[in-house]
Formats: sequence, C-alpha cells, structure tokens
Amino acid sequence: MRITLRKLLPGLLLLAVAVVLRRALLVVFLALKILGYPAALDAWRGPVSHRTISHSGIPVDVYGRQRSDSPILVVHGVNPTGKNSVDLVRISEALAQAGFAVYVPDFAEMKKQHLLPEEAANIKTVFRSIGRDAAIACFSYGCGPALVAAADPEIRDRVRVAVAFGGYYDLRETLEYVITGPESPIAYLKWVYLGANSDLVADESDRQQLRKLALDRGGTTGNLSPDAQALLRVFFASNSEDFRLRLHAGPEPLHRRLDALSPSHYIKDLRSPLILIHGFNDPAIPAQQSIEFAAAARANGLANSLTLLRMYGHVHPILPELGATSLFAFYIPETFRFLSVLNQVVAIQ
Repeated sequence: MRITLRKLLPGLLLLAVAVVLRRALLVVFLALKILGYPAALDAWRGPVSHRTISHSGIPVDVYGRQRSDSPILVVHGVNPTGKNSVDLVRISEALAQAGFAVYVPDFAEMKKQHLLPEEAANIKTVFRSIGRDAAIACFSYGCGPALVAAADPEIRDRVRVAVAFGGYYDLRETLEYVITGPESPIAYLKWVYLGANSDLVADESDRQQLRKLALDRGGTTGNLSPDAQALLRVFFASNSEDFRLRLHAGPEPLHRRLDALSPSHYIKDLRSPLILIHGFNDPAIPAQQSIEFAAAARANGLANSLTLLRMYGHVHPILPELGATSLFAFYIPETFRFLSVLNQVVAIQ
C-alpha cells in the first residue's frame, strides 16, 4: 500500500513541533536551574550521577554519563571553593541533565587565588584524558589558562567550541582596570592579586612583607629589595598612564606571567568557535575584555558570538525588583538574551 506525502505531512509536522518544544523546554528549565530554581529540570531529568576521579594528581568531578557523545570540560575561576562552588555544582548538574558528560577539575593553586601559566598545561592534561573531542567552558580568571590551553597545538583541533563567561582577553589590561578602575564591592582584588603573586620576587623575606602589605591593604614598605619595591609600586598606580609607566619598570617575571596568561598572545593559534558571555557592568573584569576578544576572533576568521547580559554582575545574577517598568525594560529582553545564549550552548551537542 502506497503512503503519499500528503498523508505523511501531518505526522512529520507534529514530530517537528514536538522536537522544537522539547528543545525549548530544555533551554528554559536549564536557565531556571542555573539561576537557582532547579525543580523543573530535576523533575524532568531526575538525579545526576556524580563521581570523582583523578588525572595526574588533579581531582576531577564527572557529572552524567561518561560515555556521552558530548563531553565538556568546565574550568572554575580563581576562588577558594574551586570545583565545589555551589553555583558551579548546580551548573555542572544542569549541563549533565541537558545531555553532556561534564568534567570539572580542581586546581589547587587557583583555589589559593594564585593564577599560574602552568595551569594551561594542567587543563590540557585533563582535556586529553577525556579521550575525545570536547568543548571547554570557563569562568572568570579561569578563562585565561583555559583559552591558552585551547590554543595549544596538541589539542586545539579537538576543542569543539570554547565558552567563556566573564573572562578576560589581555591580563595586562585587566590588571590595569583592577588597580586603577572605579571603586567596587570587590575592589580588594588588587591586594588579593598582590598577595597571591608575591612569588614573583625571589627573596622569601620580600614575599612575607608583600603578603603582609596585601593583607593590610597597604602600609609601610619596610626594607624591600628593589625588585619587590618595583612590584609593589605597580599596585599603587593612580591612573592608566601611571600604571603603564610603573608596569614598564616592574620586574621581568611579572611581564612574563602576564604574557603567558593572556589569550591575546595566543589568538592566532585558536581553532575552535567561541561563545563569549559577559556581565554588562562586570565590576571585576570589564565587559570590554570580551568585546576585544570577539573583535580579535573576527579578525582571525574565528566563528564567535558575544552576549552582554545586564542580569549578571561578574558571575552572579543581579536582578532588580520586579515591577511594570523592570518587566518590560529588563526582565523580558534579558530573558530572551539569556535563553538565546543557553540555546547556543545546548546546540554544541
């Protein structure tokens, strides 16, 4: 018996509608869970399997089915909680419920708020252990070494896509902003950076004094060596021009570290498409960093998208009180922007 296209068409249309609706629901429920409302996604997809493995001494949490065709390596930011951040755990579970095999390594030095060039090699090690092409997602200052790793010739052709949320493009520019930019609730960041990077000077006595000065957020400089004084002077810069002059006179190890951790020095080696997301009024890493990254990606022929979200500060949501004005001026447009970028992430599969 012959079945005509006319008879098949209604069924095909229903199937297409069902697929679209399923994808739309998944994106909406994923967004809700990321924002702290997990009930809908948890009820639909159920609990997430979770175990911890180790690669080259690096603990790695694995969420979801390890044999999934869509692995994603998630790199945490520079914070004391590392892979165990409540927000990151929730995001990792949500990605696993969306169908990814999620790998979240724990980097000991980054948990100490100490960002080292060696982390790029550690990220590459974990990526290679996955054994398949995979995506990379990163947050905040973790995006520096993550994207440097993604440009490494040994893995760059296996990185399916890189997703950077609140990351930086050039660490020199970011440090300039942190030191000379407007006061913010996290203005202490420059002192955290100084204390964590006291190893840039060779003498242990200098290191101890620098860590104390960072803890006190300034104070008397004591009998610091010339190299330690040059490093400290960078952190007392009053404006951009002053910062650049002081940085130019700063110790060579600082220059090498800033270069080695800046994706701007590796953009020509990247091969993966980029999904860049940034808080419009980010007080820690300015949105201009992702804007510059997107422009550089275009100039180098890299597929990329850039989404600026007013609903995020740095990597945490900042939502105004709901009212008629905020509903139309903020919530509706931001919802569409947020769902659009999550739809891009889900499409990686």
